[in-house]
Amino acid sequence: MNREEELKCSNEINNAIDFDFYKALFDPVRIEIIRYLAVYGAKNITDIAGNLPQDRSVISRHLDLMYSLEIVSKTKKGRNTYYEVNSQTIFEKFKLTTDQLEKLLNS
Repeated sequence: MNREEELKCSNEINNAIDFDFYKALFDPVRIEIIRYLAVYGAKNITDIAGNLPQDRSVISRHLDLMYSLEIVSKTKKGRNTYYEVNSQTIFEKFKLTTDQLEKLLNS
């Protein structure tokens, strides 16, 4: 494989995998947030932060990033914002990634 082919293959793999999404998804603190929400359902920041060792501001930043990548969804009810795992988006992202990688590796 020459250098040009290597670069093309590398670019195709980079395009097939949303590294920002997976990096955000597999962060240890975010995994704990996902576990908590998966077990207890939609919760507000007070409930989430009250059940994890990190400060509320840290949890808030994690939730903001997770929301921007559609890992969680949020719903405003009165003065509270409730977060829940956006499982459909997560499943779709995994399927898209595996489909694209399968296509690349089989070609």
